[in-house]
Amino acid sequence: MLPRVRRETGSTAALGPADEADLIARCRTDDRTAHDELYHRYRRQVAANLYRVLNDRTDLDDLVQEVFVIAFRGLDKFRGDARLSTWLYRICVNVALGRIRTRRRRPSAIGVADLDATAVDPSLVERPETPERTLQRQQDRDRVYRALEQLAPKKRVVLYLHEIEGRDLKDIAYLVDSNPVTVRTRLFYARREFYRLIAGDAALDPPPMGGEEGEA
Repeated sequence: MLPRVRRETGSTAALGPADEADLIARCRTDDRTAHDELYHRYRRQVAANLYRVLNDRTDLDDLVQEVFVIAFRGLDKFRGDARLSTWLYRICVNVALGRIRTRRRRPSAIGVADLDATAVDPSLVERPETPERTLQRQQDRDRVYRALEQLAPKKRVVLYLHEIEGRDLKDIAYLVDSNPVTVRTRLFYARREFYRLIAGDAALDPPPMGGEEGEA
């Protein structure tokens, strides 16, 4: 089973629909204060989303800036058929896909430990793990991301969104600008390839990770 992560909720309290609509309207008038508010409200969430998909901090600040440049330029086309945070995540996915396609080097292993730090709220941990459990969990995550990095970009993204973030097909279809049928097919083959990679990796580096059937 792939490890699930806690979704980032942003650096400030979530906006209600009316306040969100007001913020968007003010941004559309080129209100600099509104631009700053939107950026500071969602910057942390955007950075976390990019990092979780890429598992790499390289040029993360530049990628965050790219997401917001695209967002500010595209706000006039935002129809409000999704929450602003979801629309921003859609931009994150597209930016991440572009980076995956052009990235030539593998991310450093330290990213696996960093991922734990962004995914787990320390205040929710009642007692510390044993060193053996910490090592096992990190090895499992390392194995998962080694396999994910070998998948084609579109397969990697849909598998990540479905299996690790727990998003449904309709949600993923919106994020990757596709349709649920295509996403289902892509997910089927991504799962099959992923678990084949996991099986091969486990044969070289036990203990094995639990799995499930899959194809796409």
